[in-house]
Formats: sequence, C-alpha cells, structure tokens
Amino acid sequence: MEDVQVRPVRQEEAEQLMTFLLKHYYAEEPLTVGTSPPEPDAADKEFLLSNIPHGTCFLAVLPEAQGQRIVGAVVAGPKDATAPQEVAQEAAKHAGTKWGRILTALSAVETATDVCRRYEVPSSIHVHALGVDPAVRGRALGARLMTAAIQQARHLGHRLVSVDCTSVYSARLVRGLGFELVHTLRYADLKDAGGEQLIRPPAPHESIQTFVLRL
Repeated sequence: MEDVQVRPVRQEEAEQLMTFLLKHYYAEEPLTVGTSPPEPDAADKEFLLSNIPHGTCFLAVLPEAQGQRIVGAVVAGPKDATAPQEVAQEAAKHAGTKWGRILTALSAVETATDVCRRYEVPSSIHVHALGVDPAVRGRALGARLMTAAIQQARHLGHRLVSVDCTSVYSARLVRGLGFELVHTLRYADLKDAGGEQLIRPPAPHESIQTFVLRL
C-alpha cells in the first residue's frame, strides 16, 4: 500500500495509538487473550505508551483523502543488559495481577535470552507490540512497520533489534525479514507457583519465540 504513510508516533497521539492497539493488537495477542480478565491492565497499557518518547514507535496512516485513519502500529523501545533484572522486579511488583502474570512469562524469556550480554552489545531496540487492521492485511504493512523500527534502531546507533514473538504470525513475519531465532519457550512449560499453566493462548499459538536481527 504505497499510499499508506509510515511515520513516527507523536506524543499527542498516545490516546489514538492505544485505541488502535486495544482493537487490533490486544484483542488477538496470545499473552493477553491467554490470561484473564480479557482486558489489559492499566500498567500494561502505560508501559507500551511509555515507549513513544524514544522515537522508535511508528504508525501506518491512510492518506488525508481516506480520513488519515490509523491502520497499523509498532511499539518498540531500548533495553540493555539490566533488562532481565528489571522485568523480574516488575513481575514481582505486579504479582497477583494479569500484567504480573504476563511479566512473569516475559521474565522467564528475558532470563533465558539476555540478548545484550549474549551478543555483547550495550543496548538493543526491542519490539513490544505490532498490530495491523484486518482490512489492510496481506499488503506488507507489518513488514513496513518493522522495517521502520529497524531503520530507526540503526540510525540511533543500536547494533541489535530483538522481539519476543508470542504468535505464529509475528514469528513468520520476522523470519521473512531476516531475523534469527535464538530461543523458544512453550506455553505449556510456563507454570505458576502452584504448577498450573500460566498462559493458555488459543490455537495455533504454542510458544514465545525470541528473534534477533544484528545490524
């Protein structure tokens, strides 16, 4: 869709971005759908929006003649070697909540992957969320949004882009962009303190797959 503009999110567009993500990201995202209640916690939404000032979040927007409607978004932000400890601390802070359960899963992934130390880089840009309006899917908008984030990461001097793909669809997308699979954690292996499965996403999603792209 060459008529669709991909551009950075402006801070004053935070509310519009979240409205879009609630409809076209959270409603299908396996970590969100696989835990109850169905609505994301406020802390979850606040975390995503906190990435806007980094300049690494992008929108896909229809032209003015078509109402300038948002049809895609990617949320990304920097992380460094302290990420495993920080995510673990946040998971403990939000224990007993939906966001806490999601963070517990992400903490397990961060501890296992620790990509900044693994690749000996001071920082990376990590992609947290990607959503595309179903009305325009199949037109490579997801790839365009990811490419914008990758280009910005390179411009900012980062040497690595990482992403934890919670769905089979996002994993397929990043493989096509040249990302390398470095870790897989099956949802069935994620257990809470009582031994119960922590996240129960719908089929066909079976795992969180971490991918990296070296820049």
